[in-house]
Amino acid sequence: MLSAGYYLLNNFIIRFHKHIIVISLLLTVAALYSCSCLKLEFNILSLLPSSNQSVETFFEVTEEIGLQSLLVVLVDMPEEYNQQDSEKSIEDLADRFMKSGFIKRAEFKNDDTVIQSLYLSLVRYLPYSLNPEDLKRLGEQLSDDGIIRQVKQNRKMLMTPFNLPVKEMIQADPLGLRDITAQRLSGSSIFRGTGQGRGYFKTKDSRTYFMFLEPVRPPQDMAFSRSLMSAMARIKTRVIDEDKGITLSFTGGYPIAVKDEAVSKKDIRATVLTSFVGVMILFGLWFRALRPLLYVGVPLAISLIWTLGLAGFLFGRINILSCVFSCVLVGIGVDFAIHIINRYFDKTRSNLDAAERLGQTFQEAGAGIVIGGFTTALAFFSIGFSDFGGFRELGILTGTGILLCLGVMFFLLPSILVFFSGSESAGGKIVAASFGLRPFLDSVQKYSRISVLVCFICICLLAVIGKGVRFDDNFRNFRPEDDSVINLQDRVTKWLGGSTAEILVVVEGETEEQAMNRNEAVFRILKQLQQSGKILRQRSISEFVTSPELQKKNIALIRENPDVFNIKRIKATFTAALKKNGFSDPGNSYDCYFDALAQVFNTESVLLLSTLAGTNMEQLVHPFSYEKGNEYKIVTYINPSKDLWSGKDIFDFKEMIIKEIEKSNIPAGSFSLTGVNLLTHDIKQMIIKNLKSSLLLAIICILFVLSLYYRQLSLVILSILPLAAGLACLAGFMKIFHIDFNFFNIMVVPMIAGIGIDDGVHFTNTFLRAPSSEMPEQIAKTGRAVMLTSLTTLVGFGSIALSHYPGLKSMGVVAVIGITACLLASIVLLPAVFKLFKK
Repeated sequence: MLSAGYYLLNNFIIRFHKHIIVISLLLTVAALYSCSCLKLEFNILSLLPSSNQSVETFFEVTEEIGLQSLLVVLVDMPEEYNQQDSEKSIEDLADRFMKSGFIKRAEFKNDDTVIQSLYLSLVRYLPYSLNPEDLKRLGEQLSDDGIIRQVKQNRKMLMTPFNLPVKEMIQADPLGLRDITAQRLSGSSIFRGTGQGRGYFKTKDSRTYFMFLEPVRPPQDMAFSRSLMSAMARIKTRVIDEDKGITLSFTGGYPIAVKDEAVSKKDIRATVLTSFVGVMILFGLWFRALRPLLYVGVPLAISLIWTLGLAGFLFGRINILSCVFSCVLVGIGVDFAIHIINRYFDKTRSNLDAAERLGQTFQEAGAGIVIGGFTTALAFFSIGFSDFGGFRELGILTGTGILLCLGVMFFLLPSILVFFSGSESAGGKIVAASFGLRPFLDSVQKYSRISVLVCFICICLLAVIGKGVRFDDNFRNFRPEDDSVINLQDRVTKWLGGSTAEILVVVEGETEEQAMNRNEAVFRILKQLQQSGKILRQRSISEFVTSPELQKKNIALIRENPDVFNIKRIKATFTAALKKNGFSDPGNSYDCYFDALAQVFNTESVLLLSTLAGTNMEQLVHPFSYEKGNEYKIVTYINPSKDLWSGKDIFDFKEMIIKEIEKSNIPAGSFSLTGVNLLTHDIKQMIIKNLKSSLLLAIICILFVLSLYYRQLSLVILSILPLAAGLACLAGFMKIFHIDFNFFNIMVVPMIAGIGIDDGVHFTNTFLRAPSSEMPEQIAKTGRAVMLTSLTTLVGFGSIALSHYPGLKSMGVVAVIGITACLLASIVLLPAVFKLFKK
């Protein structure tokens, strides 16, 4: 007798199977339209929770200031080129890059003219750009002897062959005050202080030159990154055509992002196609007929399309982590179909009509399919409560996709079977291959005690070994060893003596003055770390404008020494020195210069960064400061002394900076560190935290559902036994084969949990419902279905192991190990335990 629920479901499908097929096709068309609006998101930073302080600060700085990564160009010169030829080629390349429209700044040498221009601008803001020690040097420079000495120096420089630029420099700063600012600004350029000396950035043998380009948009803008690298490729082609000896190579965030996107898209297409085709081939071989492919392939494809359509409707995009769902649905969706097809085409029902076949199929396999589907969906839905956007979307999308697939297999698949019931294709000639499973299961049950003992010893041994499995958080290990772009990045890092990636220190204050004072303290601390070699360099606005606290000391020092900073005396001495050294200009042309100095030396107010808005210093200040709400924030950029790939390196570096800053009595809540490298460490912490809570929630929900269904503790334990054994074996084998958990493969654990529970539920249902006389036959039928579902899931999800990226590849490897372990526990341990229970 059919239960009431299955009776209604069976009658509904028999009566409305054509309507179900038509409605399903219409919904598929709508889903396809939604899929067309779906965008593939490769920016993992966009998946991070904004509630995290480091993430919040990073995006805030990006929004307020704008953070562009660097496009690094390596230019290899032919051996026949001399230095003049090479430098001319670099100048021409820089001009081409700037004219492309994608680059706003190109740095390829220590350019004295740029630095001099900055010095001349800062001269107008003395004593705001000097510390008290520098101000004392300024007093010496403005003494009568210092002025006379500088005028003589000016005369000598004007007699050189390059007197035109020198004349402009002297006209702008006749007292040579630029020399006072030079020492403070010695590290102002991003790539200065690398030990490469003055001039062009190049290797010691002058064969390789380095160019650092700043594009107008960040690498997270994939459309821009693709256009940028296409433009760079065109320039590279033209250069090779014009001069076949020069070789251009690109590295940095932009080519890495473009390459990752291209390879990931290729891997995703290959993975989905391989998993789908592989599952269909395996399915066809198992049933030794092509017709089941139609029955299963169409509902499976529709399930994928509906889920993608839902993703387009809910999110408008699909991220690189959520792409995994397709492989999960292919494997699990086929599982649902297999249990239905396995029972529907059982040889004992070859003489029954479609309604009777379908009714008995629902009666025998329906409960197991529903419970297995819901528990698997719960395992993924638990991830949906994660703060980590990538996990949340993966959990919601995959959990919903599993339920959609469950509905499709419960309604559309039976409707297709009923629709073809009048033809021979629905007859009893389709028989699933057993592949010798029945004799194997009979042997297991015959030697049940030995089987349980051997399994128990192996599982315990692997569980003990698996305690040593660790988490690999080194992002460098997730990329191919032969990744040319990353290898070029390593060359640049080695040449620079440190990393091109920047860590951001953001200080804040209730007032702008307070923020500037705190930033000055951070500047001095980082200066000491730079001198000790603990960091490579820093960029800070305090290099250009000192803190209000120091400015007040300078103002007080000027008031205490009125004769030293007396503009009338200074101008009179300067005018007399001009006449004595043969200058025809009596000094009137410098009136504006001295008026500016008089205004600076007579000021009583401090210079705040906000007051530089609208001046020629505004562009200099913009990358360093902004106002958010009622707080003023100032950013300092740090280049570490090495690339930070591993979590340990990131943690140690961050703790070193925090510890040194806290020594200066800056309140802990008034500064924060962020940056792409630091976010990787936060990703690890969030992943581990969220997985722990998600898995705990999943276990509670699954146990709750199983308890409601079985209402008997022993049956609940039996149903989760394959999962427990599978996870223990997974940890052990990972340790044996030196496979670590990482940001990628740890996400397959919920899927393995769903598969393990699904296998356990089907076997436990068979044990619960089958009479003792039919137990061996029913166990064999269930084992046949479980083996096929596991193999199809292995093919579906294990295809990720074909990926070019070690991180994604490890997902496939871990999935294969975990699913195989759950399968062996299901067909070896459970039948043996059932035999002991029956005794």
